Amino acid sequence: MKKFVLFLALLFIGVGAASASDKSPNGVYRPTLGTHATSYLKKFPLNKVAVDEIVQYVGTPDKSLSVAGSDYLTYNIEPKSGSGVIEYTYIVKDGVVVNVTYLNSGNFFGVTQRESAIKLQTP
Repeated sequence: MKKFVLFLALLFIGVGAASASDKSPNGVYRPTLGTHATSYLKKFPLNKVAVDEIVQYVGTPDKSLSVAGSDYLTYNIEPKSGSGVIEYTYIVKDGVVVNVTYLNSGNFFGVTQRESAIKLQTP
């Protein structure tokens, strides 16, 4: 009986440690207020991340929408001051993320992963 209880305890610890990981092997994590949006978008591995990985590491979306064969998973990040909302939207097509957008309604700054990569590549 003691061995069984010990096995269960170790199993729960192992499962808890596995589910507590902050970052996926592809580098996917939930952005926060401290996340630098341009850097996050630049490093995001487009066309490699499945929708299941987004839900597992970023969480359940605050909003979701399906339009013309694409799914839009939107996550809100509430600023402490309460002025506006920061949103990251993952655009999924054929089960993989094809683009990520960032919108800060507080200062009306928005950028997509593709735009961010182009800006960083131009001299």
